[in-house]
Amino acid sequence: MTQPSPGMSADLKTIIVLLGFGLAAMGGCSRGPAVQYVEGVVTLDGKPVEAAIVSFKPEAGGLAAAGTTDAAGVYKLNAIGTGAAKAGGGTVPGDYLVAIRKWEYPDPGPAPDPADAKAYAEWQDRSLKASRREPTYITPKAYGDATTSGLRATVKQGRNTGEAFRFDLKSK
Repeated sequence: MTQPSPGMSADLKTIIVLLGFGLAAMGGCSRGPAVQYVEGVVTLDGKPVEAAIVSFKPEAGGLAAAGTTDAAGVYKLNAIGTGAAKAGGGTVPGDYLVAIRKWEYPDPGPAPDPADAKAYAEWQDRSLKASRREPTYITPKAYGDATTSGLRATVKQGRNTGEAFRFDLKSK
């Protein structure tokens, strides 16, 4: 936006400033593409998987979507970049490759009091080593990549729930 020149009247300066704010506000109100509600369930060997990340990658390219499972294994998708960031905001219709992953890193234990410099340094070393190790996969590693998971879903107009969005993973 061009800056008002010092010789402009106060009224003109006010109009230019208000116009700038109005244009900026309009740009921030973009709703993005229409999204559809998507909810499903993830189980592993018949048991719900809590805290798994469920990712939908569009087969034809476009906006991806993701959600995290709750204690019952239920996830609600949120499209990435649509402004639908609230829980269960949904995603755009289309065919998706699906990835599901849950892993854990080794726990270095609770941090000691930083006043105990030696114990704290040892804990920091354990933490660093733990973060560099391969995680323990709770869901098999192949499910964590949309290209190797073998999982697919089609999102349609309207509410998307039920068996088409249920993923029963097997540990072997």
